[in-house]
Amino acid sequence: MPTYYKREIADLNGTGEKQYRYEVRSSGTCDLESLAQKLRQSYRAIGTTEVIGIVNGVVQAMAKALAEGYTVSIDGLGSFSLSLGMHEYSANTRPEEQQGEPNASRIYVRGVNVRVSADLVREIDLLCTGRFRRETGGAVAIRQPRGTREQRIEQALALIREQGYMRLADYARMMQISLSTASRELKSFCQDPDVPIRASGRGPSRLFVESKVKQ
Repeated sequence: MPTYYKREIADLNGTGEKQYRYEVRSSGTCDLESLAQKLRQSYRAIGTTEVIGIVNGVVQAMAKALAEGYTVSIDGLGSFSLSLGMHEYSANTRPEEQQGEPNASRIYVRGVNVRVSADLVREIDLLCTGRFRRETGGAVAIRQPRGTREQRIEQALALIREQGYMRLADYARMMQISLSTASRELKSFCQDPDVPIRASGRGPSRLFVESKVKQ
């Protein structure tokens, strides 16, 4: 039975009103062997070892397809595509080498974008309907960003000016807050015409840069 709990959301707009969201409390990790055993409940003719071998083969085939530049789409599960990053220049890199397009050797795979199938979401929702259980105790308080909003904006701008851009993870680490809280705050910065911070790009590769404030 899945357990959920209530978590407080940071009041980024300064309204003074507490807001909350509900999150699932993890029951642990269901590893490949556990999944294979669940699958055997429906397909008893297949042994656990065979199931594990098949899944490992699928994973290896997916890795090869992704490495060849394909988007892997699995009906009922979702789609998978590469997310790229770029290594920073080393301290020994000469200024002239930093001009123009980045060398291909600096590009690396930083992750995999996953878009879950709507069918999978509906199936899980049907299985969970009526089975959720509320965790006892009060709401979990969220760690608030440090300082005033104006001070946080100045810190963000200082980092952007220092390295030319700022990532979501950079801001979360600097403020010692979660990625979700950092994302909400940076979104509010970008939507404020008086704050010279705007987002560039989309998804995991999104960067935050300084922009001119409209007069």
